Amino acid sequence: MKRLRYILIIISLLLGRVGVGFCQDFSRLSERTIMGTARYVGMSGAMTAIGGDPSSVFDNPACLGLYQHSEVLITFDEMIDHTWQSPEYLSKPRRTLFMCPQASLVLSIPTYSSHPWGVQTHNFMFAYRRMHTYNRTYEAYAYNEPSLGSLLPALDIPVCNDPFTSYNKLNLWEAGSVSEYAFDWSMNVGHQFYFGMGLHIQDYILNSDAEYIEKFDSTNVEGVRLYTENNTSLQFSGVSCNFSFGFLYRPLQWLRIGFGLQTPSLGSLRTYTSGTLYAQTDSLRRSVAPSMSSRDRSFHLPLHLSTSVAFQCGAYGMLSFQHDYTKQSKEDAVHSLRVGLEVIPVLGLYINAGYAYESTFQPADKIIPMDPTFDRQDTYFLHPRQTQYASCAVGYRGENVIVQAAYQYRWQGINLFAHELSNPYDIHTDTHRIVFTIGWRR
Repeated sequence: MKRLRYILIIISLLLGRVGVGFCQDFSRLSERTIMGTARYVGMSGAMTAIGGDPSSVFDNPACLGLYQHSEVLITFDEMIDHTWQSPEYLSKPRRTLFMCPQASLVLSIPTYSSHPWGVQTHNFMFAYRRMHTYNRTYEAYAYNEPSLGSLLPALDIPVCNDPFTSYNKLNLWEAGSVSEYAFDWSMNVGHQFYFGMGLHIQDYILNSDAEYIEKFDSTNVEGVRLYTENNTSLQFSGVSCNFSFGFLYRPLQWLRIGFGLQTPSLGSLRTYTSGTLYAQTDSLRRSVAPSMSSRDRSFHLPLHLSTSVAFQCGAYGMLSFQHDYTKQSKEDAVHSLRVGLEVIPVLGLYINAGYAYESTFQPADKIIPMDPTFDRQDTYFLHPRQTQYASCAVGYRGENVIVQAAYQYRWQGINLFAHELSNPYDIHTDTHRIVFTIGWRR
């Protein structure tokens, strides 16, 4: 028997047995983060029934109908992200990212209708927003877990046949984003009924590199401890589009009711994976699996419903409650509960606060089945658990100038799996976000 220190091409994912399937990709593409203008962030996105903000238009295009002025807004965002395993075996990896998550142009065109129930304005919006950012680093390890080799007993791949590792560790680096471009229209009927619709185009990009190491108590005939190291890379990119429809009703001066619907997003995704397996075993065998694979595939992402009610206290402020519902086939529905408060102590000055809770899109014990028609090199996958947000903001809206600033704290639990048979690492993240919006209106 000879000792093996040989680099092998993994695609331990022969016959679709191991790794992450396309449905896992689609689940990740469905992730949303409360991002946008400082006012929207400060109210934790609870603005479907309030409107007058370009970020709220993405949830409910009827919100655009409340505009009576044209305006231009641009937002800057500084994000500081910490990720750690619970209990805290490792130090917290930290990543900082500066970006422009929002830019918009709103055109308000009055109709000069004298009829009290006539159409008062036709409004149009062209906007960009960042829906989700993937920039994050994960570090996790565990003891006495099922080995990657347990998934490959029938394949001619040189990994240790021991069913359990004495130690394993996963390092994962991710970068990318989901962006959206919007073209919306809305009309104001008698300052009581608002109707809207829009076309939204999404752009997806993700780059992910992972290093997974398993060590065993076993040694080979030369007394060298056995190990398996799987280095993989995943990239995907794609585009999709959907339509949105919205309605906002003001039956009373102090009450607003909003409803927004986004149809499922239809698009195309290109996925590229590569990987290499390093192994210390007792024999020399080569894998016949390809080292790289890529594929184009059409897909659809879930529909999104948003309902909200807001209570207005004259010119002094508003209190808003919102429920968002997202449903993807083969997955549990995601429910998001949001509450936002806006106080106007003096004319032109706005103070906001908000809280949001979002459920998981997958139960913790549910494993997404692999796509058997596509070889994959990456074996890890994630199940986000509940996500919570707390935020505050302050802003000034003058005759021509708009200035807003917000702070958001976001915390989330994640079940991170090294492969299908492994127990999840208990991962926690907290994100601090500073948002600054400036604009001009007339």
